[in-house]
Amino acid sequence: MRKRYLSFGLIAAVAMSAARGEEIPGPAVGEGFPHSLTAPDQDGQTQTLDALMGEKGAVVVFVRSADWCPYCQRQLADLNERLAEFEALGLNVVSVSVDEVTETAAFAAEHRIRYKMLADPSGDINLQLGIRDEQYPVGSKAFGVPRPVLYVIDTAATIRAVYMEPTYRTRPDLEVVLTDAAALNL
Repeated sequence: MRKRYLSFGLIAAVAMSAARGEEIPGPAVGEGFPHSLTAPDQDGQTQTLDALMGEKGAVVVFVRSADWCPYCQRQLADLNERLAEFEALGLNVVSVSVDEVTETAAFAAEHRIRYKMLADPSGDINLQLGIRDEQYPVGSKAFGVPRPVLYVIDTAATIRAVYMEPTYRTRPDLEVVLTDAAALNL
């Protein structure tokens, strides 16, 4: 099995996934990020990965929904609370969900979100990246939602760290992500 998941702080999670025989889906550390992230943000403005980059890169967080997933909502609010710490590392934060623009806009307004929230209601980005949560079959209301995954990408669009959780109820520890991102010396 090719390990597709690298993080200094999440080695135990990788070992548990490997022990269960799970292949970690999606693009791996060291690969180029394979999507332009061309999608509308919460203001309806089309964004791209290039435009979303900070001085040293970006943290791209895939969530199910800012509208109906309480685990995602907490994660998105936590990211907003820690935004200055990511920005101090030269990293912009962006989220991608299967919400409509109106839903991301409502969440962003209510929680005063200061980073870009991309709307991908069809889940096409998740499908193209191979991070779709496969427990939801075609035709299901939740088809196309991603597994909880977070990528740290440098300005050359190379994936430098990946954090993926085995269930939608858990999310990457932002303290670990921040510590790891600082150690990457982007």
